[in-house]
Amino acid sequence: MKTRALATLSVLALAAAIAPHPTLATDSSTVSYDLVTRRFDPMTAGEFDGRMRLRVTHDGIVNGTFMNTQGQIAHVIGGLTGTKIWLQIGNRSAVRQLTYNGTFVNSKLRVTAPHGLHTWTLEGTPASH
Repeated sequence: MKTRALATLSVLALAAAIAPHPTLATDSSTVSYDLVTRRFDPMTAGEFDGRMRLRVTHDGIVNGTFMNTQGQIAHVIGGLTGTKIWLQIGNRSAVRQLTYNGTFVNSKLRVTAPHGLHTWTLEGTPASH
């Protein structure tokens, strides 16, 4: 009886180990966005333009890339809950990496990040193809 129970548990454990894990499976509800962006500080003249491509999973995980007008590409990570979004752009170990917080509504992005005496604003609208 004990041997049969152990054999059954072993088979169940093996089946669970090789079964696809639901959090690792690709979900077809991931949505992609292609945004034209501008980054500016109201206290400073000028702005920095770029292109951001984001993927948002069904559970709100945001990742993608940001390319500035000089062609430099940075990784983007973040999260989305309802219309509230947070983003980090660039290398995680960078001293000047900023965390942007704001809204993402109808494919329009507006986030801000305080940095010393400045507050950087990043706005994005859908790119026309």
